[in-house]
Parts: sequence; C-alpha cells; structure tokens
Amino acid sequence: MFTSDQIDIVLKNPAIFSNATGPRLVDTPKEAIRGKHVSLNLMDPPMHRDYRRLVDAAFKPSAIRQLEPRVLAIANEIIDEIIGQGGCEFVTSVATQLPLRVTASMLGIPDEDHTYVCTLTNTMMIADDPDFAGSVMDGYEAQRALVKYGAGLAANHRLNPCEDLTTQMLEARREGGEQLTDLEYGLFFLNLIIGGIETTRNATAYGLYQLIQQPEQFHMLQNDPALIPDAVEEILRFRAPIMNYRRTAMEDFELGGQTIRKGDKVIVWLASANRDEQVFANPDTFDIERCQRERVQRDARTFGAGPHFCLGAHLARLQLKVIFAVITSRMTNVQLVAEPRNALSAFVDGYKEMNITFEPLA
Repeated sequence: MFTSDQIDIVLKNPAIFSNATGPRLVDTPKEAIRGKHVSLNLMDPPMHRDYRRLVDAAFKPSAIRQLEPRVLAIANEIIDEIIGQGGCEFVTSVATQLPLRVTASMLGIPDEDHTYVCTLTNTMMIADDPDFAGSVMDGYEAQRALVKYGAGLAANHRLNPCEDLTTQMLEARREGGEQLTDLEYGLFFLNLIIGGIETTRNATAYGLYQLIQQPEQFHMLQNDPALIPDAVEEILRFRAPIMNYRRTAMEDFELGGQTIRKGDKVIVWLASANRDEQVFANPDTFDIERCQRERVQRDARTFGAGPHFCLGAHLARLQLKVIFAVITSRMTNVQLVAEPRNALSAFVDGYKEMNITFEPLA
C-alpha cells in the first residue's frame, strides 16, 4: 500500500490486519515468539493496549517536556566532544550518541554498556548489511541478546530500585493486577531501545544532509531558531526512518480495488505516504517552511498510525529539535567530505557513515 488513505485503513484496523507475525517483510521466526511472552511489536489489541499502558504516561508530551534540560545537556556534551576537531564522522559521533545516551539515561543502562547495547541494536535492525551482521540470523541472535540484557537489567533494578523508567515499569501493574516478569520486561526493553535509537539517529543524519545540500535553509535556522520545530517535521516527512510495516490479513478484504485474501501479507510504505501528491504539494521538495502551509505533523505517517503509533514520537521530536538547535548555534559552514554511505536495508532508511567538516561558532 502506497497512499495515505490505504495505509490508514490497514494500520487502524488491527482486527483485520494483524501484527502478530511481525512488522517486517519476513515472518518473525517461531523461536523468537515465546508463547504469551512476546514483544510489544508482535501484539494486537487488547493485549497490546494492556502492556502499552504501562509506559504511556512516561511518553506523554507533559512528561517529555520535563526531559528537555537533560536532553539539551547531553546534546551539548556530544558537541563538546567533537567541536574542536573541525570535523567528524557524524553518524557515530553525534546522530547515534544523542538517542543512545538519552534512552540509556531513561532506562538506567550503565555508561559502560552503551557500546554493547548499540552494537546489538545495529546488528538486529540492519542485519542485511555485512558491515553490521554476517547473516540475517545474526540479527535474531542480537535480538535474543537484547532481551537477555533487558531481563538482567530488570533483575538488577529489583535489587537496587532507581528513579528511572525501568523501576517505574517493574512496579506498575497491568489491568489484571500482574506485574512484569524479568523476561516480559526484557521483551519490552527490546522495543524501547530499538525505537529509542533508530528514528532519531537516522533523522538527525539525513536532516543535516539535507541542510548541507540547501545551505540557505541551514542559515534560515541560524537566523530564526523558531523555525526549528517546523524543520524537524519536514525532516521526518521527507525521508521516513522506518520505510515500511507489514500486516497479515485475518479475513478477506477489498482495498484499493484489489481483493486481499485471508493470510495474505500486506506491506504499507510509510515513506510513500509521506510523498503522497494528494496530501502534500510538491512532495519531493525539501522545504522547512512547509508547515506554514500544510499540516505536516498530522498528515505525515513517519510514526505510523493506529494502536501501534510510535510510542516515542514526542521524545524523538524533542531530541531532534534540541540537536538541530545546538548544531545551528555552534557550527557553521558545515560541508560533506564525501557522499554518505547508506545502510543496506529494506526496512531502515538511514546512513551508516557521513563524514563532515565545520567551523565552530564562538
């Protein structure tokens, strides 16, 4: 499915289009589905709703706004680390670091484990790329390792509770009064760490790329920082970090003039919805002032739609606003050393390497 209206029908009707066999192009292996113990992205309502409510409050706009001082401090720490060099490999040094450190801070992941968790995340999400994994099965091994790590994090937090999201989740109760087991938290952790890193990393890197390609828009942000929220929405629209989701038809259904049979796999292309000519004027043009004319935040499908709408959308937006505010206030004359290298994936759309130079601003 390529148009916004068709994509909405699929994503907003989970009883007809199920997520239970996984959202990616191929089925999640049965050994990765542990009976009733499944990750959030393999659940349909009402189970999905019951589990998601454990963390909904932590990701509401009011809660996310309280994180802004911490996110700003982390963003400045990251830029401090590279500003004196006059250049860097931006994906690893900046784009990955902000969501990694912010998410780790929220979940209580020790600093010494950041690299390990990030490496597993890359292997799982970009297993098609030989720079990250030897085979697709390596991706599933990384997935199991992340679940195991999350379960261990839960066990440690039970012994040593902290004021963080992990402890909050372990103390919360589902509708029936049950608390999460370590394994259930580990499966939840998988979604939180993947979702926490991927969108922000990819959008930060290709957002800067677009601003380098169109320096007049970079200068607009320097001269008028109030435009940064609009720029973030256009960055998210222009190149969706997650390109597609898959659903399985639970019954025969007519859509777009085609009969979809029970058991058929349906792919919705979020990246295509964001370039839908019926929704956006000149959709292939990157324009940070688009929000002044169109309802980009409402109409873009970067974060999906329906019950699986991205839990961390508000957090991703906050981080992107902060990092572009810091970059445009502390750097100028940002240039590419060479064209970025794309990650090889049919699921994730992002760069794995982007070398830049810049001049620090006083």
